[in-house]
Amino acid sequence: MSLLKIATYSLDTRWFTAVAATLMIAFISHLYGCALIVPWFFIASLAIFLSVAIFKVTQTVLFNKNTLSELLNPEKTLNLFAIVVAINFAGVCFSKVFHLHTTACIFWYAAISFWLCISLFSLSILFLYHKSEDRKIEEIFHGGWFFITAGTQSTGFLGVIIAEHATRQVMFIQLFSFALWSIGASLYLIFMVFIIMRLIFYQFRSNTALSPYWMNAGAAALTALTGATLYQYIHTAGGPFVDFLPFLKGISLFFWSVGLWWLPFLVVLAIRKQAYGDEGLVFTVGYWEIAFTLGLYANSTIQLVELFKGQYLDIVSMCFSIACIALWCFSSVFTIVHLVRSSIWVPVNDLTLNYVIPYSFKLRGRLFNVKEVVNEWLDQTIQGVLKKRYCVVTTDNLTCLISYDISAKKWYFEQVKD
Repeated sequence: MSLLKIATYSLDTRWFTAVAATLMIAFISHLYGCALIVPWFFIASLAIFLSVAIFKVTQTVLFNKNTLSELLNPEKTLNLFAIVVAINFAGVCFSKVFHLHTTACIFWYAAISFWLCISLFSLSILFLYHKSEDRKIEEIFHGGWFFITAGTQSTGFLGVIIAEHATRQVMFIQLFSFALWSIGASLYLIFMVFIIMRLIFYQFRSNTALSPYWMNAGAAALTALTGATLYQYIHTAGGPFVDFLPFLKGISLFFWSVGLWWLPFLVVLAIRKQAYGDEGLVFTVGYWEIAFTLGLYANSTIQLVELFKGQYLDIVSMCFSIACIALWCFSSVFTIVHLVRSSIWVPVNDLTLNYVIPYSFKLRGRLFNVKEVVNEWLDQTIQGVLKKRYCVVTTDNLTCLISYDISAKKWYFEQVKD
């Protein structure tokens, strides 16, 4: 199996949050007047976006069955909205930072197209696809479901930015953005009930992936940011939505407060995971989700300063900005170190020499001897577990899929085909 296949086999759609987090840094730098570094962060975000997009397309082509099973998996299908979030915030930067309003409009149309397709596809699967009787809510439902809220709100947010410079169909853009904000807020409240139910009534194990739950706060912050931006636009432009201004102002503060309420609990869960987990500090794409969440809070707090004229909010926004930049730097270094040290760079012909498969194994009381290695590849899971996978044929002409956990040094038999 080629290096390209190995590198794309387990690519996670959530990598698009790295794009959004980098764009957050660019946007924060712009708001604080650091104009010199803004273009560099923006270029870095575009480079990450193109890289992840290319690998995602390659993964879809080479591993179409695995991609289809991921799309049909309710635990992962809503992660596709991370693509919408990345496109929208790229459009926001084009408009706000570089004043390329036509380019931003193109990005908005692309984001709407992706939002509509992903919404119809993912929700249709959740509503209509066959439900497995043995699936459990604690294994399927997690904070990553709030990506649908983030994708919806970011589309509405870019729509408000587009409306500020539009000369035609201004009322339609305004109405559409308000509708998206309302849909995103409603979805957040619905999922919030399920999240609290999952955390209270179901066990939260120490090995549970924690980073998706940071979107609990991130989606709330983005809802507040969109609501505050919509308030400022309507207050300036006027129109039939002026009567909704008190409602927008109050609800924006409500969501900002709800998201802020989540943050100490998420910190406590992170400390518990490090204290009681046996994995130590491992790389996950989730660090980018945390950086993105902190960036959203920095931006939403800046918007609330203009609404409520509170000087104390300036200090809060500054703290979130520093935390976002610090975590972005940590995530960048950790990502580079992880990629450099990753075993995907080991030549394929040397893999079997480094991680030798067993000559024989027992399964269901029978002894099987390995005759041939059909295929082999490395798989980096989200939790940082590196597995060496093999497709082997035994002397009894039995085809087996087996894997070796490199950190735990254990063999697993995943599938047997007669």
